[in-house]
Amino acid sequence: MNWLYSILLQYGLLRFVASQEPNITSACQSALDACENDLECSNRLTPLMAACTTNTCQPQCRNAVLNLYQNKLGRILLRSDTSCLPGREELRTCHFLPTASIVHCSLVKLACEADLQCNSQWGVFISECEAESARGECSARCYGLLAATKSTPYGQAFGSCTCTEREDQLCIHLRDNILNACSKPTPSSPAPGDNSITTMPDGNELMASAAVTLSSLFLGGLLFIQQFFMW
Repeated sequence: MNWLYSILLQYGLLRFVASQEPNITSACQSALDACENDLECSNRLTPLMAACTTNTCQPQCRNAVLNLYQNKLGRILLRSDTSCLPGREELRTCHFLPTASIVHCSLVKLACEADLQCNSQWGVFISECEAESARGECSARCYGLLAATKSTPYGQAFGSCTCTEREDQLCIHLRDNILNACSKPTPSSPAPGDNSITTMPDGNELMASAAVTLSSLFLGGLLFIQQFFMW
């Protein structure tokens, strides 16, 4: 129980420090109060308050943010200006704020999956293209599906999302093997042994070719006749 007491004590101290901040907005304070008054949201918020104070982007902070975002009231709090959160500087530095210009890729994924419009596009892309993009390939269809995801308000951040440098393998896999692989379509390769000409010449090309052939035959005939009489 000592660890639980320590976390609660640290949370209480951080909460007190946050309450002394002169620039806390009413919107953030209202979102914080709503989260604290909800048992599930409060249980998710406590680890974030304790872990996101080192400014070192620890995995514990990242996991706490992702866990809090999966709660409706937690999402509202994280999408506020976070002026009422003691760890807001670390959240900004580590790209753990869903409304920032650059967002952690795993948080972008959660935000997309929580939005009906974005998730409908993302779900199709993952079901049809995840295996393909994991091999470093991307068909024109898969490229189009990811582009459709990025065209949604909550999917735009996929285009610039980032990862931390601390035990962030899932994020790195998502960014490098799934998203970056489909940043452009993979050129289709011709079938092995297929050396055939796939385009047929049009009528003008056929007439021009025939004219050249007849001219060559005519000149060849004249040269033959000339050589014959010279004998």
